Amino acid sequence: MLHYARGRPRGERQSMAEMTRLWYLIRVSKKYGLDTHRFLACFPDAWTHQKSSYDAILIQRRQKTNDNGVFLVTQDQKVIAQLHLGQKMLKYLPEVDVASFPCNERPRVREVEMSQTGNMQIKNIDAGVRWVNLKARVVEKSIPRNVFTSYGDRIALSTATISDNTGSIRLPLWNAQIDMVSIGDTVQIENGRVRTFRGELQVSVGRNSKLQVVENQAKQ
Repeated sequence: MLHYARGRPRGERQSMAEMTRLWYLIRVSKKYGLDTHRFLACFPDAWTHQKSSYDAILIQRRQKTNDNGVFLVTQDQKVIAQLHLGQKMLKYLPEVDVASFPCNERPRVREVEMSQTGNMQIKNIDAGVRWVNLKARVVEKSIPRNVFTSYGDRIALSTATISDNTGSIRLPLWNAQIDMVSIGDTVQIENGRVRTFRGELQVSVGRNSKLQVVENQAKQ
């Protein structure tokens, strides 16, 4: 586990989810050779002015509520990250003690996030999250189409949108998964993989994941 003794915000403590996003942003700054303090300071600036930039990095505030905002980070129009940050964390970013975050260690995100409820709320899913359990309702589902894999195999793809009472996220459905779910069904996803595709977050169900219909709309 990581320890943030020197780097904790003064006053009220940040949630583990917020600290995990901070850790993720520090890793991004290291990966792209950025000055971490300058990079982190761009987020409060983007909160106020909608966008901020540092060299070829652009930070845009895509959504804003009273308490938090959703930020998109791009480099030359390529998506690097998308995540939401609360106002308390935004106020803290310029004061971060970067030395107190050992970037060669990774927080145990899944255990902490899911220890109380078993399922993550969609509003808490961002580019800093890699694997999730969640329960949500299918609100949209596209007409299936054929796509080709990198190996030349043809497979069927339908993209669903699932929603809980906190937000929504895309769910790609492949081959047999397509007929499993219908609009109105409630699905349970275990060990779903979170990815960013064309600037949007999505959760996919692969060989190490599980997709189950727990409430069938047709039977209600």
